Amino acid sequence: MEQKKPKIKPPYIAIILLLLSWLLDYLFPQFRLISGKYKYIGILILILGLSITFYSFYLFKKNKTSIVPGQNPTFAVMEGPYKFTRNPMYLGVAIGLFGAAVYFGNLLSFLSPIIFFIVINYYFVPFEEKLMEDIFGKRYLDYKKKVRRWI
Repeated sequence: MEQKKPKIKPPYIAIILLLLSWLLDYLFPQFRLISGKYKYIGILILILGLSITFYSFYLFKKNKTSIVPGQNPTFAVMEGPYKFTRNPMYLGVAIGLFGAAVYFGNLLSFLSPIIFFIVINYYFVPFEEKLMEDIFGKRYLDYKKKVRRWI
């Protein structure tokens, strides 16, 4: 069975989910669990997640390979955070969404990183891993054996 190329891109999913987190906090303030100075921990978590994502993005650009899901990569990046996780860009976005949820402090906002993880893990990652296996073969299969999908 051939997998279809994903139509909507992960950054759009992340932005929609970030806006949803904000909207849920705005509409349902009664579910706010974190407030005051503690919510600012979320900004640190958000910065950590974005740092992982942008550093991973930089490694793709440095190696002149596409970061667009579904486009054929020309190079398999296996350095930096890719030594510890096969999906540091997605992991960074999920961490960033978690940080935003902490900042909003609303229980419902924590749905966003969970939804992002589920969509990416079951819709995007299998497609991308199959593509990498087809292009890079044994080299990528060996990498998959050594490095976990997430953490």
